Amino acid sequence: MQLTPLSPAKIVFSHFYIGVLITVFYVTAGPVLVAHGYPGLVPLLLAELFILAPVGIFHLLAKSRSLTGRFDLSSVVVYRKRLSARSMILWSLGGILLVVLIYTPLYPLGMKLRESVFSWLPEWYFNPAFGSEDTAMIAKVFLVAIFVDGLVGPIVEELFFRGYLLARMERLKGWAPVVNGALFGVYHFWQPHNFLALIGVGIVLSYVVWKTKNVYLGIIIHCTINLLGAIGAYMAVSQGIMLNR
Repeated sequence: MQLTPLSPAKIVFSHFYIGVLITVFYVTAGPVLVAHGYPGLVPLLLAELFILAPVGIFHLLAKSRSLTGRFDLSSVVVYRKRLSARSMILWSLGGILLVVLIYTPLYPLGMKLRESVFSWLPEWYFNPAFGSEDTAMIAKVFLVAIFVDGLVGPIVEELFFRGYLLARMERLKGWAPVVNGALFGVYHFWQPHNFLALIGVGIVLSYVVWKTKNVYLGIIIHCTINLLGAIGAYMAVSQGIMLNR
């Protein structure tokens, strides 16, 4: 399929506009929800469910409608090359390992930036458990996050950023996964302290999908990492570890 490449302006806009909407919702709804006794994670989960997911999928469906006259994700998400089971396993394991190796040393740096450069932001902005004394309710919110942040968010992000946008950046050649991954990292405007780690992770995801032309690898790696984080956070909250941060 012949793809129409995106202009530099459209590349930047397409990578950022959903992130802007999420951030506006997060900083607007966050104080209200926290004031009503909900933990800081709630506004972010709502943003994923009611902004990221519908806006991202609508964008893809609208583009497919304009191209083919019907709503068909397969017409716009073109990185779906078939790979052998062995290749899928090796690329998935390699990608997960590389993400862990990159994220692990950069996450503490983000925490230092949080405490210094971004210390002016309110507690709920960084502490997902802050805002409620109801431990049972907090645990339920973190349980929901396993589904929302572990599956819904990363699946939509991979279809949109890697399956759709990256495929239309081919004229950048070897720089395509670097630019796509970097812009994906910065798209997380609501996590400014964590930009470096997210950019590193984004480049890994983009390179794997770009090299293999298989967006499902991006979904597998992204969901695995997010699920591990979400399950770990739920277990920590259930044991009361994160409640007094």
